[in-house]
Amino acid sequence: MSKSPLSPLSPVPATAEGVFKAWALERASQPKGALSPRSLASYHSLWVGWTEYLLSQKSLSWNEARSPDVRAYLEALNPRALLRGLVNVSTVTQRRYYRVLKKIYAFAVLQEWVADNPVDVGASVSPTEQMDSLVFHAIDWAALLQAVPPPQDPPPADQPWLDVRDQAILRLMMQSALTVAELAGLDIGDVQHPRLGSVHGVGELFRAEETTPQPDVAAVMLELSGARKAQARRVTLPEEVSTAVLAWLTARATLPLPEAADTPLFVSRKKAGRLTPRALFHLANRHVSATLGPRYPDTVLAHAGPMTLRNSCIVRWLDADMPEEEVLARAGLRESQALLRLRKHVHASQAD
Repeated sequence: MSKSPLSPLSPVPATAEGVFKAWALERASQPKGALSPRSLASYHSLWVGWTEYLLSQKSLSWNEARSPDVRAYLEALNPRALLRGLVNVSTVTQRRYYRVLKKIYAFAVLQEWVADNPVDVGASVSPTEQMDSLVFHAIDWAALLQAVPPPQDPPPADQPWLDVRDQAILRLMMQSALTVAELAGLDIGDVQHPRLGSVHGVGELFRAEETTPQPDVAAVMLELSGARKAQARRVTLPEEVSTAVLAWLTARATLPLPEAADTPLFVSRKKAGRLTPRALFHLANRHVSATLGPRYPDTVLAHAGPMTLRNSCIVRWLDADMPEEEVLARAGLRESQALLRLRKHVHASQAD
């Protein structure tokens, strides 16, 4: 058995970079399982991303991290490639980050640089856990829907554009069960409606001064794509969701933003770029916490985000006895097995 080049009482490295180098040196000394230069480079990039996240988002150093911090970071992970359907949206990346961070912190615990490993069971985001995530029952679901103001197209002149955007996104999460990757990846050209002029989308037709209230609004359709065949689908939006999306397009046309078909439908506040998965999670979580916070401990709602809203929407469809084939088609799922973990939450005839 080889001896680690560091004694258990080695001084704590002055920087996070020093921690990684010490761990890499220890791994290199092992006769079996030594890391290749390529793997080390990949793990180093992972460690740098984690420590930078701690500093920028939490104002914490590497040795101050706790289990909820690791969990929040793993939930925010979603490489840019996932947004356009180039890679299957799964928990593979999260599991890899979890394993590597756990090993580095286990080494730090052994060296007595930290008392506990923050990468514990509570920090894990496993495939089973994601599939069996929190689902809101019918009463909570009604409260969440009622907390989103009824959409108006055109939106009121004094309504901030961020509110119009967020209301459209929340309705797409809650009433059409769109995933984070689908929402973040939407372009103007993915929206189909007569007022757009063509299936490719023409944003300038949504100038506020040219828009008048239309009581019988034609349904908006979205062209969605993804890595799996079932994710490529055309979704017809419910009336309220259609109105919310049209209201957002009206508000968006008043902003100094590109309006070509290949530009993001939903944009961020600061850089007017594509919304990140992290931003979408915080948007959903803020809505859930603001609406249901007084009724639940913070720990219950801490991880309620877009996946929770999507799963709850699917359960409402099942509650309403929607044919399984239609549920699968709407949600972009291929087979019935994908619904097994949600069926235990179904209470038929409770849906509105």
